[in-house]
Formats: sequence, C-alpha cells, structure tokens
Amino acid sequence: MVSIIYSKDFYLHEPPKGGYHPENPSRLDIAIRALQSSGFSVVEAGDAKPGVDALNILFRVHDESYVRYILKLCEHGFEGYIDGDTYVSRGSCKAALRAAELTLLAVEKVASGEEDTVFVLTRPPGHHTGVSGRALGAPTQGFCLFNNIAAGAIYAKLKGLKPIVVVDIDVHHGNGTQEIFWRDPEVIHVDIHEWGIYPGTGWLTDIGGEGAEGTKINVALSPGAEDDDYIYTLLKIVEPVIGSAKPKLIMISAGFDAYQNDGLADMRITQRFYKTFGETVKAIAKSLATPIVAVLEGGYSTGLKKGLPAMIKGLAETQPSKISEERLKPSEKTKNTIEKLIQTLKQYITL
Repeated sequence: MVSIIYSKDFYLHEPPKGGYHPENPSRLDIAIRALQSSGFSVVEAGDAKPGVDALNILFRVHDESYVRYILKLCEHGFEGYIDGDTYVSRGSCKAALRAAELTLLAVEKVASGEEDTVFVLTRPPGHHTGVSGRALGAPTQGFCLFNNIAAGAIYAKLKGLKPIVVVDIDVHHGNGTQEIFWRDPEVIHVDIHEWGIYPGTGWLTDIGGEGAEGTKINVALSPGAEDDDYIYTLLKIVEPVIGSAKPKLIMISAGFDAYQNDGLADMRITQRFYKTFGETVKAIAKSLATPIVAVLEGGYSTGLKKGLPAMIKGLAETQPSKISEERLKPSEKTKNTIEKLIQTLKQYITL
C-alpha cells in the first residue's frame, strides 16, 4: 500500500496579485484528480503534526537567518518575487512550513512501522533550496522555499534511520540537496537530470566532499533522453547503489517534469519509466525491509496527469515485472555517460 497525503494549506502558496506562474495551486488539483481517477485514495492530513517542531528541523537544514528572512517576508505581508522565478505571497510560509511538517510526519509513520511507503504531495517544492537559499551558484531558487526532502532526511537521521538514499528524478538537478549533504556520508544522493538546463549544476565529477566521496552521484542525461535511457540508468546506477548502501530509509524527490511535453524541459519519458521506477524501488526496499518516503518536486501538466499515477502504481505493485537489459536500447550518449560515472565511482563504492 502507498499512503498519499497532502494539506489544504498547500493551496495558500499562490502567485502574487493573481499573476501566472507554472508552480501554482492548480498543480495540486491536477495531481489529486489524476490519482483519484486511477483508483488511489488521497488523504487531507487535517491537523496532524509530527512530534517535533518543524521549524527546529529547518534550522538544521538551512541557516537560521535564511529561514527567518522568509518568515519575516510573510509576516510583513510581502507579495512578490525574491528572485527571477521564486515568489512569496501571504500564505507561502504557512504552506511551506506545512510541507516540511508533513514530510516529517511521513518519516515518523515509516519509522514507527505504521506505513511502509508514504508519498507527500508537497508544495512549494524544495530541492533547489540550499543552506542559505540559492545553492551552488544557481541564479535562482527555482520555485523552492524550504528543502522538504532534506528536512525529512535530517529528521530520519535523528530517529536513527541511517544511512539514507535520496533518489531525485526531477528533470532539474537538486542542487540544494547536494549542497546541504555535500560532506555527509550518511546521505547518499543519486540525482538523474537533464544536462544543460537550470540550475546548471550536477556534474558527473561531483561525488561529495572530503569524507563523503562517492555518496553524491549525478547522472546528467542528454536532452531528448527516452524511457530506455532512464531505465538503463535505473539498472546500472540506482539499483546497485541502493543495494550497496543498504539504507534504513529510501527517499524520493519525485519530479515529473521529465515527462514528454510537460513543459519545462526536453526529455521524452513516459508512464513506462515512472511505473518501472516505482516497481524497482519498491522491490529493492522490500528485499531490504526498508521504508520509502517520497515528496513532490516538479511536474506541471502531463507529468502530473500521467507520470505521477504511473509511479504510484509501480510503488503499489506486489509482483514487479522483470526488466530485461538486453531489450533496452539506450543511446550511445547515455551508455557513455553511465560508463564514465561507473569508472569515477568504483574507487569508492561497489556497483
């Protein structure tokens, strides 16, 4: 079973003065309708809270001064942009804090054994926000305010769930997550993204800081990559990395903007990859008796309508289908990228 939760507070984060922005409340409507029409139950969390103050965890994720800066903007009724593409409106802080809270609650649910797989339909997203906001020299925060996946990982560590593997399948590199855990060997961050687009980070040679080498793994695929390219990456990198790390928790930064024609990128993947990804990660998790917590990152149209339900179907699958590597036809660019990455990583981990 997959528990899917959200909060009505997520609707409070809306573009200033009614202007258009791709990261808007309708994303949540699209996601919920798509899941319900596919037969999945989506639960509004009501007043449920974790047994810890989310703000205190966020102070461990980000510089306290950054968190208080965002909170003060909301407190003063600010409505506008803090950079070229990231907005704050009157309800943004309530939404962002609630997103962090529900991520922490999800960690509690799997830590206690109440659930084995929880998906939180968080918004605003978070993986581009680093220690002090913009991360690794990126021009903006990419629609993100607080890093939900990082908050969940830090809380999980405090509860003894370590090591942790974070798999980020958003089409844009999770630069904030990489920055936050750069020197942390207990958080293995695997990031599959499109090369050459925002935020311009996520190099193959980015493998982690001193003492954490080999725990930051970047798969930068060429524009136009298709299902076979992603599934090949899943088999060659994601599956063996999780198997080698034997994590106590698997976390997913679940972006759906790599879906064909979703709108903000050039990838051509479909339901096939997302279902295969869900099936594969769930099968590995089951073999290791490891729970899963996923949070929503990007995805703005078709990706949410088709990719999200496909991934949930995969995560809910009890008899995953076998993947035949021989039948895959990844591009030569993808094969070369994976081979270079394996050669870079093999001195640190077993693949």
